[in-house]
Amino acid sequence: MKARTLHWKRAVYTVLFTLLLSVAGVTNAFAQQRVAKNDIRSFKVDSKKGIALGNEVSASSISNFAPQTAKNVITNRYDNVDDVETMWTTYDLQSNGWCSNRMYQLPNGSVGVIATMSHQFNQSVADRGTGYNFYNAETGEWMDQPEARVESMRTGWPTIAQWGDNGEILISHAPLRCWTRQIAGQGEWVYRGELPYAPSGYPYNEDASWPRVATSGDHHNIIHVIADIQHSISSDEVVHHQVYYRSTDAVNWICSYSPLAQDGKETGHYSADNYNITANGHNVAIIYGDNLQSHVVMYKSTNDGQTWNRTVIWQNPYYGYDWETDANSIYTDTVYGPASLAIAIDNSGVAHVAMSTYEYMHSELGSTYTIWQGRAVDGIYYWNDTQTAPIQSENGNPHDALRLWWPDEENPGYIKMHEDPTKWIGYVPMYEDYYFDNDKLFTDSDYFFKIRKGLSAWPALSIDPMGNIACAYSTPNITREDPNTGFYLRSIYVSYRNVDEGYWHQAEDNITDYDFMFQYSENIFTNSVDNTTVSGEFWFSFQSDDQVGCYVGSNAYQTFASENYIHAVKVVHNPGTTDSKYIRIIANPANGGSVTGGGYYQAGQTCTLTATANQNYTFMNWTQNGNVVSTNATYSFTVTETATYVANFSENPTSGNGELDYTIY
Repeated sequence: MKARTLHWKRAVYTVLFTLLLSVAGVTNAFAQQRVAKNDIRSFKVDSKKGIALGNEVSASSISNFAPQTAKNVITNRYDNVDDVETMWTTYDLQSNGWCSNRMYQLPNGSVGVIATMSHQFNQSVADRGTGYNFYNAETGEWMDQPEARVESMRTGWPTIAQWGDNGEILISHAPLRCWTRQIAGQGEWVYRGELPYAPSGYPYNEDASWPRVATSGDHHNIIHVIADIQHSISSDEVVHHQVYYRSTDAVNWICSYSPLAQDGKETGHYSADNYNITANGHNVAIIYGDNLQSHVVMYKSTNDGQTWNRTVIWQNPYYGYDWETDANSIYTDTVYGPASLAIAIDNSGVAHVAMSTYEYMHSELGSTYTIWQGRAVDGIYYWNDTQTAPIQSENGNPHDALRLWWPDEENPGYIKMHEDPTKWIGYVPMYEDYYFDNDKLFTDSDYFFKIRKGLSAWPALSIDPMGNIACAYSTPNITREDPNTGFYLRSIYVSYRNVDEGYWHQAEDNITDYDFMFQYSENIFTNSVDNTTVSGEFWFSFQSDDQVGCYVGSNAYQTFASENYIHAVKVVHNPGTTDSKYIRIIANPANGGSVTGGGYYQAGQTCTLTATANQNYTFMNWTQNGNVVSTNATYSFTVTETATYVANFSENPTSGNGELDYTIY
């Protein structure tokens, strides 16, 4: 049975499948699922083993290395999905935990995507740095795959964002360094230097690492970076300090502890790569989460990071108790807690959060705890900041606030999915004639601290201008197995939430089921464009190779390096009816200005397109199929068909000294 589905008529099944028979309301888009209670297994884990990797620097790392032969980028189109292999890398440890802030989109539709990249087949990876590719929306073309890293020195953990009206900013570690370009995808990167290594008064000589960057303001000129300083106490014990940077010019930085400091939680509560940052307009939001002993908290600013408001999204029932000495930290009623998280802000300023979940218990003093893994405890929870916080359980038990599966009283021995599709984004899809086998789940430690055994992991949120949301995530596909190990291979599924409905169409698309090349692929480390520029379009990236586990990192499962491909995927999802028409808009040239108003419309609706010229450019006209349809920057028309409209700009003439030519009459 083919895994890809169209719209909400999901083609996934369980052993017992019941369609809710409501003819109206949310339930007619939701299939109630039941699974056996024993579709889980448990094992113990030591909470002290989550030391973050990837910020080490070797003596040989400062040299440049000869670039490899460039590979062309080929776009594969399948129905509503455009997929490209943007680059390849043998360095496959893209994150120690959550993965974010590695894609962005300009107002004209162009997209930048990055990854930590190496082309060496060994553990030293002295050529490690930023792999970069760029989609030019004006030409519809991607660059060739990168031959070498962006930087002149060894770096890692890159993060990227729009900077200014048409530029881009890149931050990587360690130490934190900054590069910019005035025009994205064009010319040389300008090295802006190192960021301060730590806030004033930090007592150790250690660099901040594992950064995330976002930009806010009307012109994306206010830069925000969050990072982590890992202080080693012993070979198996570290303390993490969360830091925050702010700049308006990419040169002069204000370095402080993160907004966590206003509540005294900047040290020892959250670890590397367990945070995300997002921005839209003047709104900025940072989310932190480390489910074992801390809350999930969001700090949100509506004034470009000048002040922050704290929201506890999920409240850990045992927050603040010392696991090794405090008997109050012991419990036998399991907790459903968050694993990996994602956050994005829509154009109305509402923050949206996705949280993958799993079940765990701390039943005795000490650093070990028991987790349960399997289909019967899996899921991705949805929350936004118009809803109640902290999240409450319907039964009043704080242990169950993030619980998806509940006992089915009508079918003893089975549990059923929560009946409210407004809360749940996704889970491990089930297929007719396929039996779920826990022994086929890959559980080695090189995955564990990245996903905390949450089967559905690395959620990535993408929001279009209308407020429609798509969430891509990595989860085991029970129809595909590694031919060498027998483990389930991971696929990338996408769920959708249409703004006029408010509930989720779960696991509607499998974007790794369109080509034979994905038949034996393992797909992980999902990323997204937080805010897309065209309604009904969503952008994601992920890493794909032909082996489960990782080659790089402590206790890595893979024994030899292989080529991992970083895919970028555009998903077109029609939030309307089958009569919807798609209006595509393009700025020509790309740096001439910005355009708004495209997306899906019903036939007969009025579409209003707006073009805004950038500095030193003038709007000329709107054209469709090469014909001028309006010379007004704002153009309204009645939609009759799917069409593409181009806003044409001309560059203002300048004199030899760079000043504008003008004549006084």
